[in-house]
Amino acid sequence: MGLRNAIEDIVVCGGAFFGDLQWRLASLPTRFGGLGICSAEDASSYAFVASRAQSWVLQDHILRECGGELLDSDYKGALENLHSSLPDLDLGGFYIKDTAPIKAQKILANALYGEIVKTVEEKFAFSPRQRAVFECLQAPHAQDFLSVVPIEGLGQCMSAVEYRAILKYRLMIPLFPADDPCPVCRKCCLDSFGEHAVHCKELPGFKYRHDLVRDVLYDVLKRAGISAKKEAPVNFLTDPLEGRSTLRPADILVFGWERGKHTCVDLTGVSPLVGLRDHGFVAGHAITKAEAGKVAKHEKACIENQHVFVPFAFDTFGALAPDAVRFLKRVQQVVSSNTAHVKGQNFVFSRVGFAIQKGVAAQLVARLPTIGL
Repeated sequence: MGLRNAIEDIVVCGGAFFGDLQWRLASLPTRFGGLGICSAEDASSYAFVASRAQSWVLQDHILRECGGELLDSDYKGALENLHSSLPDLDLGGFYIKDTAPIKAQKILANALYGEIVKTVEEKFAFSPRQRAVFECLQAPHAQDFLSVVPIEGLGQCMSAVEYRAILKYRLMIPLFPADDPCPVCRKCCLDSFGEHAVHCKELPGFKYRHDLVRDVLYDVLKRAGISAKKEAPVNFLTDPLEGRSTLRPADILVFGWERGKHTCVDLTGVSPLVGLRDHGFVAGHAITKAEAGKVAKHEKACIENQHVFVPFAFDTFGALAPDAVRFLKRVQQVVSSNTAHVKGQNFVFSRVGFAIQKGVAAQLVARLPTIGL
């Protein structure tokens, strides 16, 4: 309970709405949509078996002279308990030294949390919105921001209010009084979970989020040694509805990136829960739709002018569209070739993910009641 109380104090500061669902989400691994705060209760169900299975050789070396039995009653009992929790997992290899998995802890943890994820929706009687948010949290790269190293000089830091707002948004904790008018646009009412706040196009926040992600992406390219220019005037990006050049600059122009041609990178952020219905929600649909819209709008003009067009779509939970993922993976390759550290390129996705969440935080905090500050 000590760990749970500490997390609850960080998220709601002694306030309301941090219940069993919020703790369950927080204690899931990041790859399953959680915050990666592993609880002792979950770990105890597999850690002992994993430890014993991964240390067979050492146990054999220690006990061979004294005639001790490797497969003792404690280990057998733990395996039986684990089998009752994970009936579909084949544990046969854990009974024999020569067939025990090398990465036993990873195998058991994945199986356990995979089973938890299957039952969490039924256990907590998810509403359509909760089901949609949980799917969004499990999307690839949605949790990348959690692995960023706090560095103030790179903008990789948030105030306590901002970070708390992001955690509440992701843990499905109400942020606003329902039906209060939006203090920024004054056109719509706020919903309690912040959906209006993250797609309201009135300043501050909406343009800030876009520009922050653009600036961070440009900085990543610059530090990787990739030649690029921010807000580059190309003079051929048009709006088909207007039928004329808008002289719109490229968010980022990367020189010679594709087959020697310059590449226009155009960023767009969307909220995946806008217009949510009771049925038919598909995680990732919003960003793929936004990506397709950007391609339809600008790709032809780029090709006609001997440029390549790359849409960079992301959503408010940090998920990235396929073209954005491919672009960042190639940037990772460039970074990897220029660094001596094996994992030196890992910062690429985490920096972009953190920038997305920082931009969302700005939109949420701008609309919080003064007493919440």
